[in-house]
Amino acid sequence: MKILPYVLISLLGGAIVPIQLAMVSAFREATGAEQIQATFYLYVGGAIASLILAYLMSGGIKPPNMSAASWWMWLPGLLGSFYILFMFIAAPKIGSASTLLWVFLGQMFFAVLISQLGWFGLEPRKLDIYKLGGLSLVVVGGLLMIYGEAKS
Repeated sequence: MKILPYVLISLLGGAIVPIQLAMVSAFREATGAEQIQATFYLYVGGAIASLILAYLMSGGIKPPNMSAASWWMWLPGLLGSFYILFMFIAAPKIGSASTLLWVFLGQMFFAVLISQLGWFGLEPRKLDIYKLGGLSLVVVGGLLMIYGEAKS
């Protein structure tokens, strides 16, 4: 199966997010840092790790051909800061599992939309019954989790 290694890598990547959320929450509580400050420190650590990985994997950082990049291609770091900040705001109120479930659902809805419309240079892919069914199951799971939390 050609995709299995990529599925496993994706699962490992997904496992990092709740660990990261818990670690930064602990950092915030231990240091008294505000949510946005904790986000900043998270990205400083990420920048250092990216630099080390770039040297280990490809021999270093090479200047990009900046003229080849559209303005919006420089926004992922900005969006990532909001992503982390929003999770830090939500998790203490609704719990890390519910936060990650709803983050996942938001990711899936927008991934399907971006893919369907072929935005950002992606090859357009049709929306089908399987994608709709999968999204519906995640919504039902989220509603069950909220219901369960409310009953507790």
